[in-house]
Amino acid sequence: MSYPINIVSPQEADHNWRSLLKGKKIRYERKADINGCCIKLMTDEVETVNTFDENFYHLSEKIRSHGRLLVFDDGGENFRVEYEPISRSAFLWNCNYYGYVKSIALALAGDILEDLHRFYSVHGACLDYRGEGIALVGPSGAGKTTLSYGILRRKKSKLISDDWFYVRFQGREATIMSSEKEVYIRGGIEKNWKDFEPLIEDARFDKKGRAVVNLKNLLGGEKIRSVTSLSTFVLLKRDFKDENLIEEVSREEMLKLMVENNFYNPHLLVRDKRKQKLRKRFIKNLLDVAKPIVVNTTATPEETVDLILEALS
Repeated sequence: MSYPINIVSPQEADHNWRSLLKGKKIRYERKADINGCCIKLMTDEVETVNTFDENFYHLSEKIRSHGRLLVFDDGGENFRVEYEPISRSAFLWNCNYYGYVKSIALALAGDILEDLHRFYSVHGACLDYRGEGIALVGPSGAGKTTLSYGILRRKKSKLISDDWFYVRFQGREATIMSSEKEVYIRGGIEKNWKDFEPLIEDARFDKKGRAVVNLKNLLGGEKIRSVTSLSTFVLLKRDFKDENLIEEVSREEMLKLMVENNFYNPHLLVRDKRKQKLRKRFIKNLLDVAKPIVVNTTATPEETVDLILEALS
């Protein structure tokens, strides 16, 4: 999932802007509300703008943007991102996967929020179970999506976010906030959880086998929440050589794992020393209020969900 993210100067960004304007390439514009940030999408791809519309909350065109997302082809073969942090402009070149557009939009809002408002980003899922927030973080393929929807099937569980959430400290609480209006899921969750077959049957999948879907229509609005308070921080791994399925680790161990693995977020736009220090301090503070657990997802999804929920008590 890694791809190049290059920091560019204001002069280089201006050159990009002039080229797009000269070529009259900007055909569609949309503004989204991402946790209070106005993120503006500009593109010439109708499928991208339509999916963006479904995915995020809308904002009035009269609201001035805080960050800009420009999605275009430049004749090259490889996908890459150029980011100019002063104007908060992200250029996505040769992108054929909406998942990258969504993730960079969320990262762009995160870059603004952590600098200006002391809100922080986590690339992971979060659910509320019996009034307690559970975060699921880990590398791609460890089971975040599968386990999120497995937990969501249980009584007294609610989804905050299945992919990315924001955090703000309020006193001794870490308040978790959702990021998207509708979820962008891949096909296949119905193989583990038959309850979601109607959702998959009605979805319009893109070329990458993913679709924006409305979970409220299937599950009811009571299964979706926008806010919770975090109590447990779960790091997922998949290691068939390790027989231990669940382990409560020290805060120092969890912090070390998060830092060494770039916070399990390949979409972070700025990764300099200042940002690294900021994010490390955030995770340290988060682990002061949330119990850190490592879960090995080599058991069946149902068994792993049981392990996670048992750990809460």
